[in-house]
Amino acid sequence: MSLLKKFVLLVAVPCIAGLGILGYFTYQLNQKVELAAPIEFYIGPKTSLFGAIEQLENRSIVQAPLAARIFARATALFTGKSVQRGVYEVKPGMKLYEVIAQLFSARALQTVNVTFQEGIPLRKYADIASEKIGFSKQEFLRILFSDSLRKARNITSATIEGYLMPNTYEFYKHTPPAEVIDKLLNEQDEFWESLSSTGTLKITRVQALTMASIVEAETPVDDEKPRVSGVYWNRHKIGMKLEADPTVQYALDLQNPKRESRRLLYRDLEIDSPYNTYKYTGLPIAPINSPGRAAIRAALAPEAHNFYYFVAKLDGTNTHTFTRNGAEHQQAVALFRARRRAAQQKG
Repeated sequence: MSLLKKFVLLVAVPCIAGLGILGYFTYQLNQKVELAAPIEFYIGPKTSLFGAIEQLENRSIVQAPLAARIFARATALFTGKSVQRGVYEVKPGMKLYEVIAQLFSARALQTVNVTFQEGIPLRKYADIASEKIGFSKQEFLRILFSDSLRKARNITSATIEGYLMPNTYEFYKHTPPAEVIDKLLNEQDEFWESLSSTGTLKITRVQALTMASIVEAETPVDDEKPRVSGVYWNRHKIGMKLEADPTVQYALDLQNPKRESRRLLYRDLEIDSPYNTYKYTGLPIAPINSPGRAAIRAALAPEAHNFYYFVAKLDGTNTHTFTRNGAEHQQAVALFRARRRAAQQKG
């Protein structure tokens, strides 16, 4: 055999073998995933590249593990990206290379919009977050009520009640509870900083949030919040008890978290709690819910007036009648009771 033929064979055989291997891997990577329906899988924050591939193998999504690992490693090297943690969806008909490629793209992650309404307490946050985002409610509550969280955030009140900002957020599915809590706290921190030059009262943040939480619980109407705030600050100014029903409801809920919500009874007003504003003068020791932006602004900048009382109108507007003294208040209360009786009889 001539030297030239030997050289050709020496070059050709590895090339043919290489092309064969390349063709095999290309064939495997272009195979469609055999699924009857879409499935989701979660990549944790500390999952390695090959750990992610192994998870896909365990779910029978990857049928060619060697091809998958080589392609994953090559993708990581060429893009300079690492596996994005979160929840991914694999749909029937996807090709293997598409499944692996999405591990490096945050756009492929499954997200959810989560709405936390104004005026909800911490435990309601736990209910909503655990259901929508998908994590342990117990772990969420453990972090919420931990001393370490309060210290890290320089929160001086007994809990972080009132410091989570109501809003609609977008989260990746299975975002860890600690990250969700940090986002909610950061949202209010940013809002609070934006208020540094506003407001007519020189009060602490916890005082503002406590008053805002009462206002939030009293009225859903944003335009009315400054007036309600003005009533309570008027009472506070003259040393009059705030006598805010929502604070008693909160005290009862702390005593029995599983109790059913109902109208207050006279005996409820005797509960011995630092949140009972019928028993103790001044603001409660901490917020009673998570106030929204309008309520916080109202607490810092109450409407200037001479009202000391208010009662619901029960006219379908969710607004209140505001009065200056006890006599006027009793007249408004009489109208409230008459409307309530009429509604009960009609119902």
